Amino acid sequence: MEKALKPEGPDRVGLGALAFGHFCVDMQTSALAVLTPLLYVTYNLDYAAAAVIITVNSLASSVVQPLFGMLSDRKSLRVFLPIGCLIASTGIVLVTFAPSYWMVLLVVLFSGLGSASFHPEGTRNANYVSGSKKATGLSVFFVGGNLGFAVGPLLITMLFALFGKAGAFGMLVPAAISSLVLWRLLPVYAAAARVRDSQKGNRSTGPTLSRGRVAYSLSLLISIISLRSMVQTGLITFIPLYFVSLNSNNHDYAAFLLTVFSLSGAAGTLVGGRLGDRFERRIILAVTVAVATPVLLVFMNSTGFVQVLALAIAGATLISASSLTVVMAQEILPHRVGLASGLTLGLAFGAGGLGTTGLGVFADNFGLSGTMLVLVFLPLPVVILSLILPSGKPGPGKTSLPVEQDLELARNSK
Repeated sequence: MEKALKPEGPDRVGLGALAFGHFCVDMQTSALAVLTPLLYVTYNLDYAAAAVIITVNSLASSVVQPLFGMLSDRKSLRVFLPIGCLIASTGIVLVTFAPSYWMVLLVVLFSGLGSASFHPEGTRNANYVSGSKKATGLSVFFVGGNLGFAVGPLLITMLFALFGKAGAFGMLVPAAISSLVLWRLLPVYAAAARVRDSQKGNRSTGPTLSRGRVAYSLSLLISIISLRSMVQTGLITFIPLYFVSLNSNNHDYAAFLLTVFSLSGAAGTLVGGRLGDRFERRIILAVTVAVATPVLLVFMNSTGFVQVLALAIAGATLISASSLTVVMAQEILPHRVGLASGLTLGLAFGAGGLGTTGLGVFADNFGLSGTMLVLVFLPLPVVILSLILPSGKPGPGKTSLPVEQDLELARNSK
């Protein structure tokens, strides 16, 4: 299944399959966000209870990720690539037919665990098949998730309009295809893992940091990701609630706004990944997030095209940082890539989910307008923390072998 590739480039088939799996997993989360206003009405919830639905899904898909990450560093869990994708994708079907609010929470917990098992393995294997362009390769993987967030609201809205609740079963079709492809490509990812193991024994992957330096850098990075994730998850959760509260006919417009936000994030992630392979990553991180507050202010105080454009810019800048932070964590822990992925995608995003519940309580007490205003200014602490991160140059190419050499090592290791 191996094929010739461009020097120092990623394994496009393997990386593309992982990105498509990421698309299918994250599509469910954004679709759930669109369904939240319907669940809000169906079960007569308050804003805090509605936010808990998203929070349970976020926590289930994130808090246990470090555990999966640590296990994957010790023993291969590649089988969770297809299985996790399929489990995560069944959630949107089950939540549609849940008979009670508590069953909704149980279903989103189940779906979240599927996501938790997929993400560390997906990120770890994306790192392995990315060749020397780690930030670029990880950005492709994250674009899959961004596109899933973008397509989810539109797809679930269209399926419900055409088929009613039964339309939710349509969400399983791409997940089934993805799971089959990932299952077929497991030998490719196994070969990439053998290459990684051989590189550990044959050469250094960069300077070794002291434990204190590692703890300091990771704590700053996890704080950055937590706050950034809180803004992203908060916008995804409260934009539909906010616009439906203004006008009950705004449901489709809210779904459109979430799609714009996520599609723009996909484009921004690709650009951010390329910039991260060329320039100092903490500066790229600080500059992109700094743009978010002014454009979100414009979004909140405008209508029509200007409002959509402002949200698009906010999505591109906020979400573009996602792949950079994961690569930075993997470079801090070069021999524990699974753990680094689980920490950054798991605990940090879980903290962001908990923050969203806090925002729900805030909304019940001070209104949705005040909550949206908090989200507007929350990116500012991220900028400050990014600037005090230890300086790091890009140069992943200096610590990774070209893919052609990777494949040759894989062949020789058989």
